[in-house]
Amino acid sequence: MGRKEGWKKTTRHYIRIAFSALLFGVLSAGTFAATRPLFSDFFHNEEQETVKFETGSMPEETEPETEIGSETTEEVTEPSEAETTEEVTESPEPETTEEVTEAPETDTAVETVPIEEVVRDEVRNYEYNIEDYKRLNNTLKKVALSADYALTEVRSRVTDTDLFGEHVKSGSSASGVIIARTSGEILILTTDSVLKDAGDIEVVFYGGRTYSASVKAVDETDGIAVVTVPLSTITFRDSQVIKNIEIGDSSMLQRGDMILAVGAPAGAYGSSTVGSVASVSYDEIQVDGYFKDMIADVDIDPKYGSFVINTAGELVGWLDSDESDAEGYHRIKGISDYIDEIETISNGTRYPYLGIRAQELTSDITDEITEADFPKEGLYIQSCVKNSPAYNAGIQNGDVLVKLNDEEIKSISDYETALRKLTGEEQAVITIIRQNGSGYQEADFSVTVAGR
Repeated sequence: MGRKEGWKKTTRHYIRIAFSALLFGVLSAGTFAATRPLFSDFFHNEEQETVKFETGSMPEETEPETEIGSETTEEVTEPSEAETTEEVTESPEPETTEEVTEAPETDTAVETVPIEEVVRDEVRNYEYNIEDYKRLNNTLKKVALSADYALTEVRSRVTDTDLFGEHVKSGSSASGVIIARTSGEILILTTDSVLKDAGDIEVVFYGGRTYSASVKAVDETDGIAVVTVPLSTITFRDSQVIKNIEIGDSSMLQRGDMILAVGAPAGAYGSSTVGSVASVSYDEIQVDGYFKDMIADVDIDPKYGSFVINTAGELVGWLDSDESDAEGYHRIKGISDYIDEIETISNGTRYPYLGIRAQELTSDITDEITEADFPKEGLYIQSCVKNSPAYNAGIQNGDVLVKLNDEEIKSISDYETALRKLTGEEQAVITIIRQNGSGYQEADFSVTVAGR
């Protein structure tokens, strides 16, 4: 009887210990969850994390070395000397000669069809059915839906007072996309038009959760901006849902490629549509560089902005609503042409700006100039943006830019490399060749670099 009571007492003791441990664990977890937002800022590392973008690329297909090695070994393995001698002695020359002479020519000349032609003929002859269309549509739908977790609505809210003394909020909004996520913040690419109201900035993430944001930097020349949301203000649940989008390579887009417009192409957030690249032209002149001009055959409402993703779900650009060629056609700003600017403003600084539109000297230009002192290499300046640093310094149309801060400029690539080394408010020296009477002379101009 005493032993049985002792067993019960011991059991009750261990049950109390287990219950206490469970209760302690629950209280600890609850306390950590409640105090995490309070102490995250206190322990947060103040050193800013540098943002660096890498474009996605398809891996090259390579054959496994082990398989090649094993097959090669079997093919090149030669018989031993004894086997070779035996085969030679057993095969008389007359029989070999007779077999060769009797062999018809048709056995040695086999006509083959290139595999490309076989595939092309099969595709042409294939009869597509409704099931093929459904599979294609489902695939595109999955790509569009996967981008939802990276898409946002960026709002600018201005608080006014109406006639009755009530506070009324107004402002504008535009589509945004999460392009990076560091240990301390989430970076969102959007248009600069939403920031012109000078109101409070807020971001609506996937699922409708709204958080306060601030402007990281603005590129007024290209009409883009980056806003930031502190990661410490976002709940753990929301931080697990939202994600940044993969950056693609827009230089790989070609005429006829299928694209998807996401963001607000239908004039409502969370909409999407499908289109294709209708036209592509290379080395088009833009301010301080070249770009790849692309026109999309896609019908959108440009009111709130739309981003362009490829069939792999990678961000390859955005649709420029200010430069629509015709109804149903819009220009694509490829992200590869703007990745340097986006990376710069994502790190909180403005991209250097001189305001020059120029093209590389070609034989079409140099052949028309007979003077011997006209340069054969450099950038022929077509125009300078009004009130830009180059314009205010006295650079004129027809000048040939040959140096920037003593760095020789022979191509647009040279110019862009030298420009990236500059910073806002810095004094730079532009060396040009200008016509003076019947000849050409070199001249230096001091320019105050601005930010875009």
